[in-house]
Amino acid sequence: MSISNIISFDIEDWFHPEIFGDRFPQHKWNQLESRVKQSTEIILDFLSKRNLNATFFFLGWIAENYPEIVKIAAEAGHEIGVHGYTHTRIDALAPDEFRDEVKLSISILESITAKKVLGFRAPTFSITKKTLWALPILLDQGLSYDSSVFPIYHDRYGIPDAPIIPYEIYKSGKKSLVEFPMSTIQICQYRFPLGGGGYFRLYPFWLTKKFMKKCQREKRAVIFYAHPWEFDLDLPRVDLSTFGRIRHYYAINKFLERLSVITDLFEFTSFEKSSLWESVSSLENDDINYNAELVSHTIETGEKKQARYVSK
Repeated sequence: MSISNIISFDIEDWFHPEIFGDRFPQHKWNQLESRVKQSTEIILDFLSKRNLNATFFFLGWIAENYPEIVKIAAEAGHEIGVHGYTHTRIDALAPDEFRDEVKLSISILESITAKKVLGFRAPTFSITKKTLWALPILLDQGLSYDSSVFPIYHDRYGIPDAPIIPYEIYKSGKKSLVEFPMSTIQICQYRFPLGGGGYFRLYPFWLTKKFMKKCQREKRAVIFYAHPWEFDLDLPRVDLSTFGRIRHYYAINKFLERLSVITDLFEFTSFEKSSLWESVSSLENDDINYNAELVSHTIETGEKKQARYVSK
């Protein structure tokens, strides 16, 4: 059976990434030139020409202000998921704030598409050991899966010892939340991220292809992700440190060309249409050396409660 790789896009505007810090506060967003519509159209045109289905994780703010691009993506057969409302990291929100963001974003998206939203991806992959309290909120809002855990060490995100295959990350009664972790490969005792965004731009392309082929040999899916601004050749340049400029702008002019190559080499689809659902491992499975357990299902108003992280 062929490996069901995933192609996904986190739909945000050029001024939303965390690297800009507080330079572009929300009350100024409507004063800035938006480029998300034309950039997302590039993605939709690319997918249409290649007859590919993808998952689009929309910011609620984008959906609210540009509902036409949500509608176009949905009518083209793509899955619509949620990426939060304001692109605020989960660890910067109180539980009630996070719940309100998710609830509002889902409501906006479902009112546009008339279809249930199933999936979530956290801004800046901010489901970490410190924010496992967010999992019951996602489940309570009717979501079926999350794709936010990066099982690596990183300065901004990651759960280094989390599983690298799909698994049930949280259960409550008969309901469960499935985690589709971001792609990594293991070399000796080290895990290396791959599959999209800055890694797709910064790695030598031959190495990206080699890593993806290694995933396929191990019968693991590549979960590819990208952002509309990575397809924008006229992307506004913001004054950043040398490291920041490399991290954010390097090889944007090669992104579409590289994506064309890997979609020729490997099969891709959306989470919704993927066969990955058949390979989800249960929390009770002894082969999974991981368990995310919440001490309490109740999160008091205004108080951040960290989930207890239990490793078998």
